[in-house]
Amino acid sequence: MRPNSSTNSGALAELNQAITLAVDQLREQRLVSKEHHLALSKVLEHIDIAVLCFDEHGIVTLANPKAKKLLNHTHSEMVGFPARTLGIDNKVLSAKQQKLVQLTTSHTDKKVYLQTDNYQLYGKTYTLLFINDVQQILQNEERAAWQKLLRVLSHEINNSLAPIASIGESLNGLLEQQQLQDIEQDLKDGLTIMTKRALALNGFIKEYQMLAKLPEPKKSLFSLVNFIQEQLALFPNVTPSISTKTDFEIFADREQLSQTLVNLIKNAMEANQTKTQAHIEISWQINRNTLQLMIADNGPGIANPDNLFVPFYTTKKTGSGIGLVVSRQILFNHGGDLTLRNKENEQGAIATISLPVINNN
Repeated sequence: MRPNSSTNSGALAELNQAITLAVDQLREQRLVSKEHHLALSKVLEHIDIAVLCFDEHGIVTLANPKAKKLLNHTHSEMVGFPARTLGIDNKVLSAKQQKLVQLTTSHTDKKVYLQTDNYQLYGKTYTLLFINDVQQILQNEERAAWQKLLRVLSHEINNSLAPIASIGESLNGLLEQQQLQDIEQDLKDGLTIMTKRALALNGFIKEYQMLAKLPEPKKSLFSLVNFIQEQLALFPNVTPSISTKTDFEIFADREQLSQTLVNLIKNAMEANQTKTQAHIEISWQINRNTLQLMIADNGPGIANPDNLFVPFYTTKKTGSGIGLVVSRQILFNHGGDLTLRNKENEQGAIATISLPVINNN
């Protein structure tokens, strides 16, 4: 039988060619998919973050080696386990979230950073759970903070106790010599110094208590422009330029925020004392639902930015080193922040208060 020539030409030939091309493309896509799967497996195997995958019923379908190590399970034991048996609440898997939590199971008890995400596969929803063990990081940061604080505390306490002890020993020696008529002035001077140092140390402790016991903010709505004008009224010798006129209401603790703004304006004034023509500029803007209130000066700038928020560190002769720390803590309690930086193209520094915007008029 002679072959039908129509199979090698015409529409049927085009169909065969299309099928062959489709098969080649599917084979190539399968190879690429396999390579991507192998690459993803390698990433999951070596990444330093625990990765778990859960199906719609909260059952583990995948766990990388870091997850096994963190939760002290083998791979075969973890796959097929409900989330709750691993110490993971099903509520964590119900919505996308990012948060720091205390992970407590029969095998571990530490602070971790949880992050979830969802994906679809064959019409089913799966949840990826990323667990970053931050316990060691937090411990290192806490240790470093305590070391800095203890150095400052030791320095301040020694500065007060050393002269008190020295003067006390000297006065005691004079008393033992029974020369009361000759040491009256020495007694007065010594006791005066001891009293001053004791009061200074007491004031230092009270400032520390203020930092450690900062009250929760009592928030209310108030006008930003009126608020700034009230604070500037406390500085009659300062006429700052205000480059922004737009007003809106902010939701904050008026007294605490006043303490922060007054402290920053005062710092800007003191920085400008080295200039013959001092200048302070106040401006604000809204950036991604966040108020950024800026106080800029034209002083010498920030010499040592690393120590700006170290408690009790100061370069001022009469400063306590507590103002910026308290100001930043106040803003942290409001869900905001305080940053300081030098100007880029001119002399001076900029302090920026960041606060969430509740109502923008």
